[in-house]
Amino acid sequence: MAQSTGGREGSGSPEPERHDIIVIGAGMAGLTAALYLARQGVDVLVVSKDLGGQLLQATVIENYPGIEAIKGVDLAMKVEKQARTFGAKFRYGELITRIERLEDGSFLLESARGSRYQAEAVILAFGKTPKRMNVPGEDEYDGRGVSYCTICDGPLYRGKNTAVVGIGDQGLEAVALLAGLCPRVYYVTPTKLFGDPDLVARVRSAENVTILEKHEPVRVLGDGRRVAGLVVRDKETGEEKTLEVEGVFVELGYEAKTEFVKHLVDLNENGEIVTDCMGATRTPGLFAAGDVTHIPFKQAVISAGDGAKAALAAFNYLQKRRGRNVEIKGDWKKTGRVKPKVQLRVGLKKRKEQ
Repeated sequence: MAQSTGGREGSGSPEPERHDIIVIGAGMAGLTAALYLARQGVDVLVVSKDLGGQLLQATVIENYPGIEAIKGVDLAMKVEKQARTFGAKFRYGELITRIERLEDGSFLLESARGSRYQAEAVILAFGKTPKRMNVPGEDEYDGRGVSYCTICDGPLYRGKNTAVVGIGDQGLEAVALLAGLCPRVYYVTPTKLFGDPDLVARVRSAENVTILEKHEPVRVLGDGRRVAGLVVRDKETGEEKTLEVEGVFVELGYEAKTEFVKHLVDLNENGEIVTDCMGATRTPGLFAAGDVTHIPFKQAVISAGDGAKAALAAFNYLQKRRGRNVEIKGDWKKTGRVKPKVQLRVGLKKRKEQ
């Protein structure tokens, strides 16, 4: 491990918590990276605001190899459990807001809460952040009626009137979910309705859904404790109206929040981190994986592969940094910590007999 650097002179900052490698983010890329690193005996800590990241938005995943269908949150929990089995550590409720490379080549990280961490290598896997409406009242009622995860919070609004401010399939899926829970759902979208034809038809045919095309949010209303309404504006006429709702669900897509690392990495025009084929950035010891990178095709299985590659590359970097000239090309070790299920072997035997 890197030696202690102590707190900053005159700052009174606490000693940083030290680990071999720190992974920022607990989505598919971060969880997989933690799994691969832990299997190599690395002291790895995952620091994240939540478990799952964008997986939380997936009502069902049908294209993850080996799994017919699974909720995004369930997949995240499975991988986290697997990573914990091999010794990975997790710290939730933390948002890393600062990272700096020290003179000895290690990294110092600071969170919004003032926590400090130090590691010899870091993997950036914090995905993308939901886009906001940027209207008055949004920040005030965030978590008190304003939500950015319909699949997470939708069930809490059963029997209540709600509004979805969204676009494309993401917005349509949110409306479809809430239509089965709420007596009235308003869909506020800045364009003409578009998306998957089946979803569009489903939303249009729902009797309890009011579609407000070419409308935009103006401000969130509340009683000081909870959301009480949403003011929207017709983009063509300028007319405003108030929707009496208790929940506002924002489904406007995602953006890469990479401002705090731009001094250490290269970014593309979308603010995504540019890496090489193994997830390395332009700063030695700093890797990136998953949706926060410039790699196309944002899919859970691709993020998992990215996380595995970045983990193996980070492990080799750690070995070289410590003077061990041994690189690994893959992870084939059998630890005995996880036992294969008997029914799987039986199933394979039956297939061979057929």
